[in-house]
Amino acid sequence: MDLGVMVMRRLWPIIFFPWLILMSATLAFVIFAEYQGYWWFASLFMWWLKPVYESMILHIISRGIFGEYLTTSDVFSSSGQWLKTGILTTILWWRLSPSRSFNMPVHLLEGLDGAARKKRLDVLHRATGSHALGVTVIGIHFEYVLAMTLYILLFFIAPDTSTEYFNSMLEDASDQTLWLITGSVIYALTLFILEPFYVATGFMLYLNRRTQLEGWDIELDFRKLAKRLEDSHGTFVKENTRA
Repeated sequence: MDLGVMVMRRLWPIIFFPWLILMSATLAFVIFAEYQGYWWFASLFMWWLKPVYESMILHIISRGIFGEYLTTSDVFSSSGQWLKTGILTTILWWRLSPSRSFNMPVHLLEGLDGAARKKRLDVLHRATGSHALGVTVIGIHFEYVLAMTLYILLFFIAPDTSTEYFNSMLEDASDQTLWLITGSVIYALTLFILEPFYVATGFMLYLNRRTQLEGWDIELDFRKLAKRLEDSHGTFVKENTRA
């Protein structure tokens, strides 16, 4: 889990722009829906689409961890690879899984379904299921603390205006729209900051479990060796060609 945080710190630059575009588009739609009076739908929509955000972030991290750094155009041009998984996870019971960050790589990267996927998840969860649950519980608490901190920050920045508006909102329901939009913006900021860390932590748990089961560390060493041999062979050919 600590490694997930370290990976996120390293890969944040390549995640930032596509993640900003996706979250900004979602927030714009939510604000529009709230202006139209569908505040209940808007509030649920941003939360319910979490697996879509996570699928895109995982798509970037799963390649970046092996040295393939995707550009923003690469991410959205390959949206069919991660968007389908995110939508399926959203509309099905997987959305409520407390181990979603750990399960998502099985859905997105291994492409298993039906009995094969269930069997795979059972194996992976035998030693790591409690850790995956812990990541979700910790993530929920971090979301709550950060969102409340941002709310309180508003009262520190403009105490008189915030208190006056809050009191008027309680007296007149028609004034609730701006407050709801403020809440949506704060929640979007909370997700923007924390969601990549949640995904990276779950993915590192997944990789660690696969290393235990399948010796991925050995496979990665062979890949590095093959890359070094390929590079040295290319250098050898160039030097002989010049000679």
